[in-house]
Amino acid sequence: MSTDVFFIFFLLFNSFRCHGGPIKTVVVLVMENRSFDHMLGLMKKINPDINGVDGTEWNPLSTTDPTSQKLFFKNQAQFVDPDPGHSFQAIREQIFGSNNTSADPPPMNGFAQC
Repeated sequence: MSTDVFFIFFLLFNSFRCHGGPIKTVVVLVMENRSFDHMLGLMKKINPDINGVDGTEWNPLSTTDPTSQKLFFKNQAQFVDPDPGHSFQAIREQIFGSNNTSADPPPMNGFAQC
């Protein structure tokens, strides 16, 4: 969840709490491994105004090999086993494609090689 959204919840909660409003508790649900694109990204086909995916997105099989095979995003996802790594190192490799975290914005190109 972005810092902005959290801040808005914080302000709303404190505003109602201080003024005797009906909100007593705010619950934030964080779902692991479920990105927007994973759940709703292909809805762009239904409504082009949605900032989703269109099937041209891809990741290289290896970020260190410029001739590496490209794996394209498709609406044919299957269960992946073993599950991609959840360690700090594995997530860094998925986002940056290597240990070099200086790219801004991150290339988001290491998911296929993990």
